[in-house]
Amino acid sequence: MRRVVLLFAGAAGLLAGCGNTRTAAPEVSQPATPTGFHALAYPRSGVAISVPNNWLVQSKRTPLLSTISSGNAVVALWRYRRTLPPPTRRVALGAVQRQLIAGARARDPSFTLIRSRIQTIDATPAIELDAFERVAGQPRRVRSVHVFAPGAELVLDEYAPPGIFHAVDHAVFSPLKRSLRLSAA
Repeated sequence: MRRVVLLFAGAAGLLAGCGNTRTAAPEVSQPATPTGFHALAYPRSGVAISVPNNWLVQSKRTPLLSTISSGNAVVALWRYRRTLPPPTRRVALGAVQRQLIAGARARDPSFTLIRSRIQTIDATPAIELDAFERVAGQPRRVRSVHVFAPGAELVLDEYAPPGIFHAVDHAVFSPLKRSLRLSAA
C-alpha cells in the first residue's frame, strides 16, 4: 500500500510540474505579418495580384476568384461580367459611385461611409469605397475597390475589425491594391 501511495505521489508531482511552463497558444484571430509576397495570376479573368506568402489563398468559382485571409483579415477578389461599356468620364463614374453607395446602404443599414473616391488602378477607371459595415454580423472596416475594364467589373474587397484595420492596411491591403494588374481576358 505504501508503494502505491509513493508511486501516486511521485506521478502527481511529475504531472504538477508539467503545467508550469506552458507555451502560449498562437492568437489565431490576429492576421500574420507577411513574410513576403508572391504573384497570383488569373489569365482567364484578366487579373493578377501579389499576395502574402504566409496567408491562406483559396481559389473559388466565378464570380468570386479567390479569398486571401489570415486570422480575421480577409481579401476577396471578384470578377463580374459587364455588358455596358466601362464608365470613363467623371460624370459617369460619379453616377456609378452614387449607385454603389446606395446599394451598400440598402444591403446593410449599419453601413457608414468613411470616404469614397474615383481613381485609376493600372490605368483603368475605378471607384473606392471605405466604410464601416457588418460582415456576417461582425463589425468590420471594409475597403471595396471597383475596377471597370471592358466586359468586366473587378472588385477587390479588403476587410478586418476596425481596431486592426490600419495595421493590416499598411502591411497587406494597400500593397495588394497597388499590385493589382489587368490584362485582356
